[in-house]
Amino acid sequence: MPARWALPGSRLVAVVALSLFACKRAPAPEPLRQATPNGQPSPAASLPHVEQLAAPPDAIVKVVWEDPPGWKRLPVTSAMRKATYRAPRAEGDKEEPELSVFYFGPSQGGGVEANITRWVSQFPGTKPDAVHREDRSANGLTQHVVAIDHGAFTSGMPGDQATMKDAFALLGAIVEAPSGSYFFKLVGPEASVKAARAAFYHLLDSVKPSS
Repeated sequence: MPARWALPGSRLVAVVALSLFACKRAPAPEPLRQATPNGQPSPAASLPHVEQLAAPPDAIVKVVWEDPPGWKRLPVTSAMRKATYRAPRAEGDKEEPELSVFYFGPSQGGGVEANITRWVSQFPGTKPDAVHREDRSANGLTQHVVAIDHGAFTSGMPGDQATMKDAFALLGAIVEAPSGSYFFKLVGPEASVKAARAAFYHLLDSVKPSS
């Protein structure tokens, strides 16, 4: 027969060797499977890894509360300040008490003691026995309340020029919620703050997780 298909000896050996290598090549390993307690492989273990995404901000359960009757809600001026109210002014006082409500996010805003210490420091010279503390609970949420009935209040943000206001008072509360702490701080002339005390506690009693 004609030998047109025949290859030279060296090329024939190379082709045969490559064919044998291809036939004997080991198959690709199967993905590792994690054994379940009964010894059977877990189907989910062989699936590609999927990164768990954090819950979107809208999924965080926040809190709601009732506006105290007769209090004026002011426009919100920052993302961290959730509400601002002006309480009625008592007779003889020159200005209305202001309640500010702050929320900084989950695990933000600092701890309870650090914030209460900062609030008290805005009443310089206040003796420890003049600072009243109370822990309470409403609607499943723990609340830490602090009150100063009389003192000289230093207004202004850190770094700003401070203004001293005499005969002022403080009613503050830190509400621990699943979405993070909410800070309620009422400051104003002592007679007006005293008159607003019942409404302030009514507000605290209404704080609850939103549905």
